[in-house]
Amino acid sequence: MKIENSENDIYNHLQDDAINQTQDNLDDQGQLEQNAQNTSWFARTCGTMKKGSLRQSIIALMCAAMGSGMLSFPSNPVQSGLINSIILMIICALLSRFSMHILMKCAFKNNQHSYAELVKFALGSKMQKFYSVDMICYTFGAIVCYQILFIQFLWQVLLICGFDQSYQDQVRYIGGALFMILNFPISMMKDLYSLRYFTVVQIIIIAYILVIIIIYFFTEFSNLFDDSKIVYFDFNIELTSTFASTFFGFICHQLIFPIRSELNRSSFRRMSKIFNRAIFSELIIYLTLMIFGYLTLFQQTPKIIIDGYVGNIEFTFAQAFFAFIMFFAVPINLNPSRYTILQLIDKENNWNAYVICTVVLQYSTGIIAMIYPNVKAIFGLLGGIFGMIMVIVLPCLIYIKLELKDGKKWLDFNIMFTFLIMIVAGISGFTGAIVSQIYS
Repeated sequence: MKIENSENDIYNHLQDDAINQTQDNLDDQGQLEQNAQNTSWFARTCGTMKKGSLRQSIIALMCAAMGSGMLSFPSNPVQSGLINSIILMIICALLSRFSMHILMKCAFKNNQHSYAELVKFALGSKMQKFYSVDMICYTFGAIVCYQILFIQFLWQVLLICGFDQSYQDQVRYIGGALFMILNFPISMMKDLYSLRYFTVVQIIIIAYILVIIIIYFFTEFSNLFDDSKIVYFDFNIELTSTFASTFFGFICHQLIFPIRSELNRSSFRRMSKIFNRAIFSELIIYLTLMIFGYLTLFQQTPKIIIDGYVGNIEFTFAQAFFAFIMFFAVPINLNPSRYTILQLIDKENNWNAYVICTVVLQYSTGIIAMIYPNVKAIFGLLGGIFGMIMVIVLPCLIYIKLELKDGKKWLDFNIMFTFLIMIVAGISGFTGAIVSQIYS
C-alpha cells in the first residue's frame, strides 16, 4: 500500500515522488548560484516568480498554513490576555519551525522524500497507517470548520439584507442541508487541481480583512481608545485552549516535502531559508491581525473577528467572499481525505467505495457542522490533537528513533531536549483540545 502517494494528491500534485536531480543539474549548480549572486535584490524580490523558486515555495507554504483559522486569533486575548496570547503565538511559531528543522534534517540524512515515507522508514508501517489516520481526522475536522464558517458568513450577509435574528437556527439547518446537496457534485470530482487557485484568493481576502481592520482602528476607533479596557494577563486553564487553537495556524508540514521535491537546487540550507521566512511572515501577519482586531472590540471580540463589525459594508463584502471560498474549500479538502481512506482499505480503483466514501464524508461533516457550530472549539481540537501529532509528536519520535539508531544515547542533549519538547507541547496541546470543548 503506497500511502505516501496521497501527499501528492493532497497538495496539488507539487511533487513527483522523487527529487533525484540529474547530473547536468548538479554540474550547472555552481553557475546557477553565480548568476543568482549577480542578480539585483530588486529583481530577485519583485521579478517573475518561477516554479521551484524560493519565493514561490515560501508563498506556497504560507498558503498551506494561513486560512480561516487565523480569523479566530483576535478573540485569544479575551480568554487569555493580550501579552499571554502574544507569547503563546511566538511559542507556536518556534515549535513549528523546530519540527520543520528536525523533519528536514532526518529526510535529507536518510534520503526520504515524503512525510509518510519518512514515518514508515523510522517508525514502521503501523505508524505510517497511524499518520494516515491522523491526516484523515485533521482534514475531516477542517471540512467541518469550512461548512460552519460558510453558514456563519452567509448568515451575517443575510442580516444585512434584512433577515430577522430569530431565523438564525433555521438558516443554519436549511442552509447546511442545501450546502451539502449543492456541494456534493463538486466533491464527486476526482480532479480538483484547477480549484487550487481558491487558496490564493483566500489569502488575498485575508489580506483585505487585515488592511480594513487596521484602517478601522486608526480612522474610527483611535480617538475613543481606552487602554483601561485591555486585559494584558489572564492566567487560567483556557491558556491551553488558546495554545491549541493558535497552533492550528502554523500547521503546514504536509507541504514541506512536496516543496522540497519541486525546489530548484534543493538543499537543507535552502529549505531552512523557506521555513524561516514563511514562519516569520505568518507570525507578523497573525500578531498584527490579533492585536488590532482585539484593540477595536476588546472583550466584545467575537470568536470570528469579521462577525464583530455588523453593519459595516466593507466587512460584509469580506464575509460574502469568504462564504464563496468556503464552498470550494470543502471539496478541495475532502478529496485528499477520501483518497487516503481508499488507500487504507485498499479500494483505490473501486467506484462503489469511491461513492460511498464521498457520501459519508460529505454528509457526516455537514451534520456535525449543523449540530455543533462551535468553530473555535474545533480549531482547538485540530491544533491540540491532530495537528500536534503531525507537527510535534511524530517529528520528535522520528528524530529520536533515528538518532538512537545512529548510536546516540538517551542522555545526549539533543535527544533529551527533543523528548522534553514532545512531552510538554503534547500534553499542553491535548489538554487545550479538551479545554476548548468545555469553555469555547
